[in-house]
Amino acid sequence: MTADAHRAMAQPCRHRDAALDQADGPRHRAAATAALHARGPTYPPNPRWLAKRYPSGETAQLRRVYVRPERRRRGLARRLVAELLAFAKADGGYRSVYLHTHPDSPGAMDLWRSLGKLVCDERDEVLGGGTGVVHFEIPTT
Repeated sequence: MTADAHRAMAQPCRHRDAALDQADGPRHRAAATAALHARGPTYPPNPRWLAKRYPSGETAQLRRVYVRPERRRRGLARRLVAELLAFAKADGGYRSVYLHTHPDSPGAMDLWRSLGKLVCDERDEVLGGGTGVVHFEIPTT
């Protein structure tokens, strides 16, 4: 094993994946998933000012929040996000929690508006609509 690999393994893990299972006959499948990573948005494709506002290492980014269609509207995404926010808060090294979403993702805009603050809607704020995504900051308190 290289010295770089040893250093990487010695670092505390600042990422977290979460999932909730559902019984599906003899199998179990994830009903909902979410992840939190220790990196902010990059430029490009995101606006330069956004990448500077949410630098990697100081920013926890919520990613891959997904609930199976038949399990939506039951609070599963909120439950996973709450778990990940608690992890980010306990880490102590994050200044902010950031995420971006596509406005046509079912239920996403309502969820993120209820949990956080919209910081950039590329459809309105970036010349030509940017990539069309919407960026949010979520408080950890």
